[in-house]
Amino acid sequence: MTHPATFAPEFINAYEAGTKNTLLDGSMTLNGDVFYYDYKGYQISQIVDRTSVNLNFDAKVKGAELEATWEPVPGLRFNFAGGLEDTSVDKGQSAVDLMDRTAGNADWMVVRPYFTDTSNCISPTYVVRALVLTNGASLLIACDAAYNTLNPFVNILLGGGYAASVIAATGFDPATAPNHGAGISKDLSGNKLPNAPPFTLSTGAQYTMPINTDWAAILRGDFYWQGNSFARIFNDVPYDQLHGYTNVNLSLILTSQDGVQLMAYVKNVFNTTAITGTFLNSDDTALTTNVFTTDPKLIGVRVTKNW
Repeated sequence: MTHPATFAPEFINAYEAGTKNTLLDGSMTLNGDVFYYDYKGYQISQIVDRTSVNLNFDAKVKGAELEATWEPVPGLRFNFAGGLEDTSVDKGQSAVDLMDRTAGNADWMVVRPYFTDTSNCISPTYVVRALVLTNGASLLIACDAAYNTLNPFVNILLGGGYAASVIAATGFDPATAPNHGAGISKDLSGNKLPNAPPFTLSTGAQYTMPINTDWAAILRGDFYWQGNSFARIFNDVPYDQLHGYTNVNLSLILTSQDGVQLMAYVKNVFNTTAITGTFLNSDDTALTTNVFTTDPKLIGVRVTKNW
């Protein structure tokens, strides 16, 4: 299948209003904002037929953010940041889902072409039945016979003309196939954008105390949480579902007046393994999926010197 050599640009009208405040005689900062983004041609990449293809969608994003720091007593400091985000694809947007090319339509089925081809196609079930009953091997070239009849390799070496004649005898006109046989478009109206959790929260606390005239110690803990989101714009459940997760980090830092810093830390204290994103490969790799996960529990020591 031939894909466009270019893709449309992405534009955004961004509106944001916020406030920054210092409270309690300077011991607290409190900042907040609300935002609204109107995307035209939001760009999303996917691998199709061994090449990267960009899709464009119109979408809306709205939300709010709040962050604060508070030092109730000297040396003790708290921080907080929270976010709300609601994303939505505009009405009338659609695309072919490589994981579900028939979009649940029982009258069509996915056909895997000859091994040299790079992409599956869809075909009416009655056409597949006719090909199987006539010569099951012709299924290997069903996609080319229906949608790429100019391929000489198919027509001469593999009997593509024969398969095409069987397809023609069923009365099926390949020109009427959705998206030239690539698949049936799914309505994406109202779907969530990828990797856009509706809720995020981070908070931390640290306490600084002097050890002697040259050294000070800082004990710090951080907590992060985010809600469920989707890896792809198709929002298929459970395939596209990214579950929310939490993460906790701890550290003890010793600093000296002459610029030496000693840090002992534990990242991902509870060794949480969460999938943070996925990447779907094309049909010729059997639609394998790469997943990206959080780092495992990490314990370490770091020494730095500043001059």
